[in-house]
Order: sequence, then structure tokens, then C-alpha cells
Amino acid sequence: MSTNLNPSAQLKHHGELLRVLLMREVHARTSGTVLGIFWMLLQPTLQVVALWFLLQVVLRVRFPELPGGFIQYFLVGMLPWLMLTEVLTRSLSVLQEYASIYERTPFPIGLIPLLPLMVSGVIYTTIYLVISLIFGGASGLIGGLIFMAFALLWLLPLIYLLAIIGLFVRDLQHIVPFILTMLLYLTPILYTPAAMPEALHWWLLANPFAHLISLAHVAVDGGIFPSTSLLGLIFLWFILLVPAWLLWKRAEPFIREAL
Repeated sequence: MSTNLNPSAQLKHHGELLRVLLMREVHARTSGTVLGIFWMLLQPTLQVVALWFLLQVVLRVRFPELPGGFIQYFLVGMLPWLMLTEVLTRSLSVLQEYASIYERTPFPIGLIPLLPLMVSGVIYTTIYLVISLIFGGASGLIGGLIFMAFALLWLLPLIYLLAIIGLFVRDLQHIVPFILTMLLYLTPILYTPAAMPEALHWWLLANPFAHLISLAHVAVDGGIFPSTSLLGLIFLWFILLVPAWLLWKRAEPFIREAL
């Protein structure tokens, strides 16, 4: 069954089906719990609290040069990172997770990679907007909303690439989490860019996630707008869009068999 790999077209023509799949996703995450849907917001919040406790209380990390201090710098960068890693990790296995449903009732399979993006996007954007309002006021709230919308759009080619590659090369489900952990250590989230060893400063230019996090800080905290970072991310988006579309269309006839 051929699909149009266009998220806006998917939403327009299969909105009801997408709603049902999203309801199933929420139910699968919260079924049998006492707090139910509240866990979807509480779980990432607890992740952030645990990391904050490690860095602020145990390791006593301090950023005296920053007006907002450590906690503001940490939250503005870490929340988008947690969303990003959750979306990318889920994308690797999302087609397999829905294999039993798709085998019984074939439907536009191009919808499935959108599910982690939409669910995680709603959860983390909600938390992020609260943080943005607290630290940046009304301008921070607007900036945070624009940034999260951009980040979710930027992830689109990646989720389709990882979904289709992860289906046929399942080793990636073990490799990608390690890569993302290493990227966390090499992205100025737990430390400022100035703390990066001089020998690794080139990585701040080559690492697209470093540019994404710099946009997050400007959106919420203010400062000089990094137009070079934005243009670089947009350029990379277009570079990834073509192979993502071509690979999906080429592999789509074999997805059912692989599932």
C-alpha cells in the first residue's frame, strides 16, 4: 500500500486513524497505573529532577558567569535533549511495535513514525513552555514555543530514516542509544561551551545538536541570535529530507514482509 510521505497530507487524509493510534499509544503507556495519563508528564519531570540532583546537589556544578545560574541553563538545554533522544530511540523500533496491528489491518504505514514525535512533542513542549514562562516571561514563552515547533519539524527526516533503517538493521536499536549518550557528553548541555576543551572546539561547529541547543537558549534566555546555526540546521534538514524520502519509498513495498 503506497503512502504519501508528507506529514501534513497524512494528517489531512487520515486524521481519525491517527487519533485512534495516538489514543492507543497513550493507553499503552499509562494502562494499569494509578496516576494514569499524569505519568506522561511526571516521568520526564522526574528524569530532569534526578539529573539536577546529581549535578547540583552531589557534584555541586555551578555556572557563576551565567545570569540565570546553573538550573536555568540546565533545564533550557536538557528538556529538548530528552525529547530528542526519546523520539529518535522510539523511531528505531516503532514499526515493529505496531506490527501486530498492521498485519491484521493494513493502513497508511507512513503514519506510524509520526506517533513518537507527536506524543513526545506534546509532553515535552508542555513542560518546556512552563519552564520558558518561568525563566523568560512572556517573550520566553513565545520563544520556547517557536523553538519546540522548529525542533519537532527538524526531526521529521530523521524519524523516517531511523524507522526504516531500524526495521531492517535492528542492531541500531543497541547502537544508537550509546551514540546519543556520547553526543550528550559532547553537546554543551551539562556544561557551557566555554568549558569544552580547546582541542574539541571544532566539534561545537560540526555538531548539529550543539547548534540546536544554542537556539534553545537564545529562544528562552535571549541574546545574540545565532543565524549561522539556524541556517546550518535548515541546510542539514534539506540534505536529510531527500534520502529519507527515497529510502522510505524504496523500502515501503517490503515493510509488510519485514514485519
